[in-house]
Amino acid sequence: MPRIYRWLIGLYGGIALGYLGLWVKAAVDGLLWRADFTAFYTGGAIVRQGMGPDLYNLALQTRVQQAILGPERMFYDGVLPFNNPPHFALIMAPLSLLPLDLAFGCWAVFQVGLLGLLLGRGASLVAQWNSTERWVLLSGLLAFFPLFLHFLYGSLTLFVLLCLVEWALALKKGNDLRAGIWLTLAAVKPQAALFPALVLLGGRRWRALAGASAAGLLIIAGTAALLGPTIWPDYLRWLATTSGYFDRFGVHPQVMYNLKGTLTLFLGAERASLIQGVSMGALATGAVVVLALWTRSRWVPGEPEFDLRLALTLVLGALLSPHQNPHDSLVLLLPAVLFYDALRRVGRPTRAIAAFLLSWPVLFLLEGFVLRGALGIRLPVLLMVILLGWIGAEVIG
Repeated sequence: MPRIYRWLIGLYGGIALGYLGLWVKAAVDGLLWRADFTAFYTGGAIVRQGMGPDLYNLALQTRVQQAILGPERMFYDGVLPFNNPPHFALIMAPLSLLPLDLAFGCWAVFQVGLLGLLLGRGASLVAQWNSTERWVLLSGLLAFFPLFLHFLYGSLTLFVLLCLVEWALALKKGNDLRAGIWLTLAAVKPQAALFPALVLLGGRRWRALAGASAAGLLIIAGTAALLGPTIWPDYLRWLATTSGYFDRFGVHPQVMYNLKGTLTLFLGAERASLIQGVSMGALATGAVVVLALWTRSRWVPGEPEFDLRLALTLVLGALLSPHQNPHDSLVLLLPAVLFYDALRRVGRPTRAIAAFLLSWPVLFLLEGFVLRGALGIRLPVLLMVILLGWIGAEVIG
């Protein structure tokens, strides 16, 4: 292994150990309740207490969450709402039997297991890489700032990334039915599944869409049977309402790594209506572009060109996502790997893209702890735009 890579792996290992120390300190100081997991726990507690049909009642969520946290702990707006699909609340219900801190610890152990599973399944994507490339990738992942935030907040991003990896692997192997099922599971974060769904629609993968629909209908029917027939309409109304929030109930667009966050930095939250309109317009335009890309292209799974289009779709989806918090950027790992692997397989030079991608752990860390939007654009957004243009040039070329 060249010395520069040994130094790089050492640097990334040091950063990862620093993140571990920060997580432990947050746990010891009793700060982990200020996290997405508290909202998940609240949703599970509501269902467990037999109030599931009113899951999206904000007053009920506030009352239950404040009872969980006690009088000395409270979020800025009084509550961090449960914004996830109702079937996830069913999954969280058993965990809500435990005290919040213990439940978070169990959730963290589960996340470590998910990370191990992701590494095992992701090995299929990099099977042809040499040992140096694989070690650098592993160390870079562990030092990636969004991964640290994921564990700090107890979020769902790692599960979504695993689902997308399984979706991509299934497509590359021609198993459309399996791909559709994994995409439905990824829809626990709907914004993460939108552009991948357009891949199936534009590519006319009817078997995959049938699998996704069947899995979705099963989830919808089972949830409605347990929580009542109005639970899904309530969720859709809730989703439409919260999508327009600015600096309310834990929704802070100015910190997001996407177009919406960039516009908020430029224009300020007081221009929320304009920002929302432009963001939704850009999202619709991007959806049309992705549909056209996959409608007009040959469907040849496993070919480098196929992987390039997958990478382009995923980066564009992240950039235009209506809700892309810093920890959600963990999903960018998949298009980065697909892009590098595609260039490698066709014999294109990879030093430049490797150097660019290997700078991400340090640059994301710099944005998270030092810059914090001081440049007028989040540094990760700039990196995403560069990566999108780079992939687009390869697709066109």
